[in-house]
Amino acid sequence: MSQAPRGLLGRIAAGAVSFTVLTYVIAIGIALGLVTSGQFAGQLAGIRVHFFTGAFFIYPIITPIPVDLLLLTDTCIIIYVACFIAAFRSGDGFLTGLQRLRQAGRVSTKSNWLVVMPLVSCALLLIVLVVTIVLTESGISSGTLCNPCPPEAELYAALTYSPISEEIAFRITTLGLLVSILTFWRARSIEKGFPKPRILSLVIASFLSPESAKARVGLPTITSNGWHGIHWSEWILLFLTSSLFGIAHIISGGTDWGVGKAFTAAISGFALGFVYLGYGAYAAILLHWFFDFYFETFSVGANVFGGALATLPGLVSLTSLIVGIVSILVALAWLVRRMTRAEIPTTYKPPESVSYSIQ
Repeated sequence: MSQAPRGLLGRIAAGAVSFTVLTYVIAIGIALGLVTSGQFAGQLAGIRVHFFTGAFFIYPIITPIPVDLLLLTDTCIIIYVACFIAAFRSGDGFLTGLQRLRQAGRVSTKSNWLVVMPLVSCALLLIVLVVTIVLTESGISSGTLCNPCPPEAELYAALTYSPISEEIAFRITTLGLLVSILTFWRARSIEKGFPKPRILSLVIASFLSPESAKARVGLPTITSNGWHGIHWSEWILLFLTSSLFGIAHIISGGTDWGVGKAFTAAISGFALGFVYLGYGAYAAILLHWFFDFYFETFSVGANVFGGALATLPGLVSLTSLIVGIVSILVALAWLVRRMTRAEIPTTYKPPESVSYSIQ
């Protein structure tokens, strides 16, 4: 691919990322407005629940003390802000990563997550929508989230909390535990004279940032080794957790999902698991945030505040689809460059020059 098309695609991708990140900021702003507005905040504060978190395939851990949904929602928003700060600072930073995307027209596992996230999330959304349409046309319905749905405030709180609780259940406590075992075993075998990492900090890093934990003990990483940076046991658990993540969507109470949802949720679960292994817990939580909290916040904000916000849900959905198309084009362009980089073999070989001497 020539330099001009590459530069053009890079500028388009960088613009799409910049605009999408701006909508992330707007979503957080609307969420803060919702939890501080009198009527909606009052509805959240009026509902007290024994909320739960999951562990090891959503094994429920119920809180002994009931908590009102306003406090729960506020806490989740604080966690999301912390995750965005971590994403902004990851790699060489957001601004540097955005400049590299603009120049190179592609991203890699070394790229800043806040640069990668809009492309990955929107492409994944587009893939899920296409698969859902194909399944529906084949007679396999994906159903709906709920029918009938609970009050708007209660549903909003549930979708605000679900990215954190489900990532703890299906990625952090499962894949994280496996990585902690792998890194701990590797740390024990490190030769004498080589500084051994502190076990406690290594275990914590294994759950929060598997990539950095493996790098600390010399294990292959995705950044340095690509697909080979994922251990065979991680592949097995990644497929297992993704499958169970899909099944959990149709067997969990309070939802009206159909069989097709198990397949599309498994696709999303695989992407979430891969992002967790490559970037860490904050990245997986934010990717999950995009599907649950992000769109719901614009929808609820339009209902509560009205006015100009009423147009945002449709605009954000359309923008996400467009960015998804741009992301897929970026991936295809990278694939074409990768395939054409190798020399084309040929059976013809020019004759070597021969010198003659006259005796």
